[in-house]
Amino acid sequence: MDESLQFMVTAAGLDALVDAQGGGVDPIKVVSLGITENAFTMAPTITSLPGELKRITTMSGMAASETIIHLTAQDVSTDIYELRGLGLYLEDGTLFAVYSQPSPVFRKVSVSFFLLVLDIAFTNGVAGDIVFGDASFLMPPATETMKGVAETATTAEVEEGTDDQRIVTPLKLRQALDALGAIIAPGADDFADAFAQLIARTITGTGLISGGGSLAASRILTVLAASAADVRAGEAVDRAITPAALSGLLKSIGQTGHAILPGLEGLRLMWGRYTAAANGTTPVLFPDSFATGCFIVLTDGVKGSGADSQDNPGGVDYSTITASGFTVFSADDSANPSGYLALGH
Repeated sequence: MDESLQFMVTAAGLDALVDAQGGGVDPIKVVSLGITENAFTMAPTITSLPGELKRITTMSGMAASETIIHLTAQDVSTDIYELRGLGLYLEDGTLFAVYSQPSPVFRKVSVSFFLLVLDIAFTNGVAGDIVFGDASFLMPPATETMKGVAETATTAEVEEGTDDQRIVTPLKLRQALDALGAIIAPGADDFADAFAQLIARTITGTGLISGGGSLAASRILTVLAASAADVRAGEAVDRAITPAALSGLLKSIGQTGHAILPGLEGLRLMWGRYTAAANGTTPVLFPDSFATGCFIVLTDGVKGSGADSQDNPGGVDYSTITASGFTVFSADDSANPSGYLALGH
């Protein structure tokens, strides 16, 4: 059986333990386990196990931690009894600690053997001051650093995944993996098949997205950014226009500005305002020069609103149009504010 039983240290056992902790004697040594069929009231004054049936010397123990003693004992005799009480004896015969309960802890029949595996807990770090006479066999609990006895996990415990004490067998691990495989690849024969199907899947970009490949490795999907030149050319179908590319076209926005027309082989618009001088010519400069030249300039020909204004709006002198500007002539007696729109390359 595998139970955690709360032993009571007797007064005599406590004295021996205090002496060992004080350094006056060697660590106390437990050499035998007394058993009884009688249930009794545990008390620190007990010096012998009530109704003791026999003592078992085939036992081993070790400190599992500063406060835990792991104990293993066995009785391979043909004796028949119902175990209700236990007592740990030191090598000088002192009853060190006792335990009892009304119902049988264990029932032994002639064809069975008695195997007791338990952990004894102490409130203080005293485990290092206790040794056992027989260290020929031990069944400590298995941990990450110690070989020992462990219970096999059930399928439900494996699925829950919260128990850190039980051990997963290869069969239950395979069952858990196959169940996972059925989720990621329905219809797969087992997890290996599901995993093979998973990594055989591909992710591939289309349209503006390029790159990809199978899931056997990390993949990168890419969207190319169009340059200002790409936007001006207006031919690429595999690039995305970004604000940065647009900013290369919209050079200046306001009452006076200029912009490149995307997809029209570098055509540019320029616009602005100027004041046409009365009865004369007025030179107007573009906000930027055309690379090749200006094709056409349109003005709004606004008529002045003053007392001297006439119905003689200014006009563009086409012979003066250059890549950097143009000249207008106004026959009005007043200076008039006007605007223009120019198209060029």
